[in-house]
Amino acid sequence: MTNILQWNIHGLQANREELNILLSNFNPVLVSLQETFLKPDKIATFKNYSLYNLPSEESNGTIHGGIAILHVVNSAVPHSQIQLNTSLQAIAVRATCHKTISVCSIYLSPSSKFNINDFDNLTTQLPPHILLLGDFNAHSSLWGCSKTDVRGKLVEDILLKRNLCLLNDGSYTYLHPATGSLSAVDLNIATPSLYLDFSWQVISDQHGSDHFPICIHSYTTAPPVTNGTWKLAKAT
Repeated sequence: MTNILQWNIHGLQANREELNILLSNFNPVLVSLQETFLKPDKIATFKNYSLYNLPSEESNGTIHGGIAILHVVNSAVPHSQIQLNTSLQAIAVRATCHKTISVCSIYLSPSSKFNINDFDNLTTQLPPHILLLGDFNAHSSLWGCSKTDVRGKLVEDILLKRNLCLLNDGSYTYLHPATGSLSAVDLNIATPSLYLDFSWQVISDQHGSDHFPICIHSYTTAPPVTNGTWKLAKAT
């Protein structure tokens, strides 16, 4: 089974030990993280994982945002970073799991502005097959929120017009720390070629964040990695 985690961690340093627990429990091949709050001069390392990091932004002395992807260090799971040219806060890797996929970790803060062209520009840079994992801060009854806001309607239009599939099953992914209200703002989006490959599950323990971790898993195993062989005896 192949596990991939997505989590708005709300501080990588603050919840580092909780992340280690998730890594131990689920043994994911990839982890998509949002709101890492890592400054450019901060380096984080995790045993058996490579870290691809886009540092947080600083505004008026406050650190916000930041995204990362952890990828297991394993020669049987080849991977490489995809260089992106986008105004969106996104980072991506190309990895061989049960098939070769492009996994993009994305964070859209409540104050950030984007449109369908920004989204198109991002997705056209990602080779097939695509998984978009992140905190979109978009509300829609389509994925479990009590209301649909302007951003939610925009994401709905993107899904419809670009033939993308939502893996969410309507479960809540965010608990507001002040009001205790629940919503679903963490979205996992796939191209149709991956939609039937994965099952989607919210992990019930928040592990120190205000967002619940999400696990998507595939029971299709990766093809074996073998070296080429030749029968030289039959060569003429």
